[in-house]
Amino acid sequence: MSKRHVQKRAAKAARRKKLLTERRKTAIAESQMSLATRMRRMAGAPIHSCLISEALPEIGTGYLALARKAADGRMAMATFLLDVYCVGVKDVILRVDEASEIERFLEALGEAQPMVAIEPTRARKLLRDLVAWSRSIGLAPHPDYATAEPLFGDVSADSSDESFRFGKDGKPFLITGPSDTPARMRKRIEALRRTVGDGGFDYILEVEGDDDHFGEEDIDFDDDFDLEIDDAIESVTGMRYDPEVAPDPSGWQELGEDERIMLAEAYHRRAGIEVPNMTVHATVHVIIENQVAMGDESPTRRTIERLMGEGLDRHDAVHAVGSVLAAHIKDTLQAGRPNNETYNEAVERLTAETWRRDFEREEEDD
Repeated sequence: MSKRHVQKRAAKAARRKKLLTERRKTAIAESQMSLATRMRRMAGAPIHSCLISEALPEIGTGYLALARKAADGRMAMATFLLDVYCVGVKDVILRVDEASEIERFLEALGEAQPMVAIEPTRARKLLRDLVAWSRSIGLAPHPDYATAEPLFGDVSADSSDESFRFGKDGKPFLITGPSDTPARMRKRIEALRRTVGDGGFDYILEVEGDDDHFGEEDIDFDDDFDLEIDDAIESVTGMRYDPEVAPDPSGWQELGEDERIMLAEAYHRRAGIEVPNMTVHATVHVIIENQVAMGDESPTRRTIERLMGEGLDRHDAVHAVGSVLAAHIKDTLQAGRPNNETYNEAVERLTAETWRRDFEREEEDD
């Protein structure tokens, strides 16, 4: 091999190494860059497509997708799941990827729900007005909305003079289904009750194929609705909480914290137990049951079993440990930091006799 040929190969290898180094640096920088920053940077790229579900006005839910394509072939996409009947922006999908990957996603989206082109100015105004309306009835958009919306860049919503109407038959119409967690159901209902009142909205609660429409004339919101929600919680989670029986640890730990709290609330409502603050009371139950599910990592399970041997039923044993927890929380707030070792020692010292004495003293003070 000639010297000149060797030099050419060496120069080519050097250029390739430099290119790979630059690409690696770019990849590292992008991985460290927040998605919000990447979306803002891509907001200056030409718009590749702006699409909306064709059936959105008729069925109330659908997608709005905006994609921009940069000169290097990459694309940024923001897809919004819209609920124009009530919730507003329910979900957001954000991606920055090769153009072929984004185009494949949009194609699949179109197969699931036929999409049609929409003017970007009209699309941004629809989003802006929908979010403003849903906020007015107490429902905030998906947390990623603030990250996704800037992809519209210099597209002006004010350039569109179109007006949009939201809700169904003149009022919010909440459609909940299996993909909504029980906690999310209750929070949305409570928000609507605060902002528009019991008669100011309709809803559908879908549980195990039940698609009946319940309006405010069909139910008592203070009683029947709570029972409907409780049934939905237990159906979705596949669990019914009873403090007299320790929950299956694996099943309990698979649930979200809000689902556990709502299961504890459901038990107390079903049992007709009234407490000053149901959520706080249920949360104490959940914290104790979480510690029980930890097994030997916490002394709580052993203490509850010991208290039951001393004559307490399991529900009272949970309350007894809960009294120690309440004192621990108070001490933590005063000290500014938790002392779990002190808490565990207090749990281990707890007896049925000391709890009964303190419980009776509290009742006398009340």
